[in-house]
Amino acid sequence: MSEPYSPPLAQGSSAPSTNQPLKGNGFGTTALVLGIVGIVFAIIPILGTVAFILGPLAIIFGAIGLTRKFTKKGTSIAGLILGAVAIIVAIIVTSLVAAAANGVNDALNKEHKVEYVVTTTGPAKVTYWNGNGSSNEDIAANWKKDLTAKGISFSTLSVTGDFSATTSVTCEILVDGASVSKNSGSGTGAMASCSGNSSTK
Repeated sequence: MSEPYSPPLAQGSSAPSTNQPLKGNGFGTTALVLGIVGIVFAIIPILGTVAFILGPLAIIFGAIGLTRKFTKKGTSIAGLILGAVAIIVAIIVTSLVAAAANGVNDALNKEHKVEYVVTTTGPAKVTYWNGNGSSNEDIAANWKKDLTAKGISFSTLSVTGDFSATTSVTCEILVDGASVSKNSGSGTGAMASCSGNSSTK
């Protein structure tokens, strides 16, 4: 039995191909856009939380795009990767912002021990900041004052010797046991002044 006759192909032509041309991938394009926008938001403090929504969506659309037949896969892969990167960056930035905020909050609420120390060889007048305003005291010997300050507090201390005699005076401010300012003076009406705050210790 003879085989059925097939007409020869025309010169320059080829047999019809069973491969379909690759089409655009809407899911992949969507994943790519979501991934890019997610990364942009991820690096912005506070707004980075938006990346926790866009990142997973990019991954989902990218995964769906990879399952579509006869479509280009490049945008799906890129969108999936960018979505994962957006989530990772958002986690890092959010953690850094939270740590910084906690650090500032601790600094503003921490209590500090402030010590004013004055030495003098004769009568003198001391002026210091007590947290609510300035206070004055007349002294005839070495003097010390302890205060408690909260947060980042500013402290000032000055001592002026008697104008009727030659004296030597010194002032010092300590915060939590550490000296933040020290000065001295001598002569008639000797004067020394100190200033500092809890953040300079």
